Order: sequence, then structure tokens, then C-alpha cells
Amino acid sequence: MEFIYNNLAFHNYGVAIIFFTLFVKILLLPLTVKQQRSMERQQIIQPELEALQNKYKDDRKKLQEEQMNLYTKYNISPMSGCLPMLIQLPLILVIYQIVRRPLTYIAGLSSDVIKSLTGVANESWVKSWTNYEIQTNKHFLDKTAEFFELTGGAGQQINMRFLKIFDLGETPKWKFWEFGDQWKVYLPLMLIPVLAVATSYLQMFITNRLNNMNKKNENGNSSALAGMNGMLKILPLMTLFIAFVVPAGLGFYWIVSNIFGILQTILLKKLFSIKKEGSA
Repeated sequence: MEFIYNNLAFHNYGVAIIFFTLFVKILLLPLTVKQQRSMERQQIIQPELEALQNKYKDDRKKLQEEQMNLYTKYNISPMSGCLPMLIQLPLILVIYQIVRRPLTYIAGLSSDVIKSLTGVANESWVKSWTNYEIQTNKHFLDKTAEFFELTGGAGQQINMRFLKIFDLGETPKWKFWEFGDQWKVYLPLMLIPVLAVATSYLQMFITNRLNNMNKKNENGNSSALAGMNGMLKILPLMTLFIAFVVPAGLGFYWIVSNIFGILQTILLKKLFSIKKEGSA
């Protein structure tokens, strides 16, 4: 993240998160392609699935057994859609640490230097803050000379604002009556959790629409797949809660990741459609 911030993002924290998210998507691309192929195969076997559902409509256990046999025959994993999501969970923890500790992971300062900075900033409140590096960084934003004197010329203050509106180091608040004279900071930040949830559901809707997943669910797919879909619908609500208790940078990462995910889904679907037409 330090390299991205200094060399690619024009020393802009929000742009650095965008580049980081793009790199993550590129690294996960082979897994995403595999997931899309699995969805394409599910569309191909849909007539056979419907035939099984009609044949064993009164025998749920037998139906699930035959469905799993069919998935095995075509090398399809009904739970493959969960894999990219599970892999991204550790990435969310990484992003949280990067957002929470900008002086360590972006400015590249040692723990001893950070301790001296926090002591000068105000030792009494720094110890009580989980996001103490964010608060220390904010204290020195307009004290460049003092910052460089304490750090020996190493590192730099991190500008955590994006588009001059969103302070991605602050934690969004939903209690708008507590904004007070800080309303210009917290009012825009309310959009971060809302957009994180909205883009999550939009990505889910587009993915289901492009892969005809809604039709499959109506026809009654396996319990494993139904459970997966139920979990995917609940996750955005968890995102809403989390985005209101962590620095806005994490919610911003979710928004960017969802937007890239939507574009990726559309492009992969288009490429697979062209490939299918070419082989027809």
C-alpha cells in the first residue's frame, strides 16, 4: 500500500484504495473465471435439473442425491460462488489494518517513531483510541515541520480525504443529531455504508440476472445452493453494521470492490457468450 500511495495514487488515500482493490481483483481473476465457468455449466444442465425435479418431486432426499450426481458428472461445485467471498474475508481484515494504521502501512514509520508522535500529539487520549494512528496523523497534518523533526525526515503525513469531501479516516455515524459542528465531516460519510450495501445488492442482482439464477431458485435447486443464496443476501446487511463502526476507508473499499465486481461480471459474461457463439 505504501508503494501504491507514493507512486501510483498521487498521494491520494482514496485513489490508493482504488488501485489496491484493482490489484486484488486481478489476483483473484483466475478464481473468478472458474466461478463464472461453473455458472455457465449450471445453465447448460438446467433442463436436466428440471427433469430431476419433476421426476423426484415427492422424494426430496433422492432429488438432492441425483442433483449432486449431476453436478459431479459435469464437474460443478454448487458452493463455488462462496469461495471468492471466503477468500476476501482475510483481505477485509488486511484493509482494516491498513486503514486503521496509516502511519505504519502507508507512511512506513517504525513503532518507536509512532510512539513519539502519539506522545507529542496527546498521550492521554491516544491510549484510549483504537484508531490512534489516524488521530495522530490528523494532529500533524498542518504541522509538517514538527512532524519531520520528530521522524527524522522519514515518512510523511497521510491525507485521508477523498474528493475533498470524504474523510476516510473517520468512522461514519448514523446518529445525525450528534454531528454538531462536525456535520460537514459526518454527513457525507453516511453515504459510505449506504453505498456499500446498495452496491452489494446491485452486484448480486446483476450476477443473478446475467446467469438466470433467479429462475433456478424458483424451480427449487439443491438445499446447499439455496443456503448459499440466503447467506449472500444477509451479508450486505452485515456490511451496513460493520461500515458504521470502522473507519470509512473500509466501507469505501467495499464500494470500489463491488463496482469492479459488477464490471468484471458483465465483461466475463460477454466473453463467455462470444466464446459460446464461436464454438456453436
